[in-house]
Amino acid sequence: MSRLRLNNPALWTISVLAGAMAASSGCVRRVVQITSAPDGALVWMNDREVGSTPCEIEILHYGKYDVRVEKAGFEPVVTGRSANVPIWDLPGPDLIAELVPADFESRTVWHFDLVVENDDPDRVLLRAETARDQLVAANAKQRADAKPVTSADLADEVKAEDGTGSPGAPVEGAPAPVPVAEPAFPEVPDPGQDPSIDPVSGTA
Repeated sequence: MSRLRLNNPALWTISVLAGAMAASSGCVRRVVQITSAPDGALVWMNDREVGSTPCEIEILHYGKYDVRVEKAGFEPVVTGRSANVPIWDLPGPDLIAELVPADFESRTVWHFDLVVENDDPDRVLLRAETARDQLVAANAKQRADAKPVTSADLADEVKAEDGTGSPGAPVEGAPAPVPVAEPAFPEVPDPGQDPSIDPVSGTA
């Protein structure tokens, strides 16, 4: 059986075509276009500032993003938006798209209609109470997630470094406690008996 040789014209043709396809293969841009009415609102995606509307952001992955849109004089918008994968960019078809010598673009558009900020005192108070409740809930969750302190933990804190100490015992190397003397109270002299009282009968 004959072996393929490097000077085989068919092999050279295939190699040249493969190299040309690799050199001219296209790429896929995944773009999120964000607009708002009015323009000029700052945009954060996953707590990262990405620009001011209108703007375009290239993303690496599809999925859901946390979005915050803010503009002075308007109510802030805090929401979640998704960038969905098109069919041609799914695993399998995306390989063909990358081999085709052309650039592909997946564009997702997010638009936000901003509402003028309401200066009504009741609305301002409601927003403040909502922010307070959210802060209280976050602090409560943080405390719930924290490791509880046990008596053993407290005992470990008062032990000596070599482990020979015990709860309530002074830590090795620490100065001895100074005894506290009892407070001295001055003696109150006997005021004596009322001279109007008979010392024998005890009556006046």
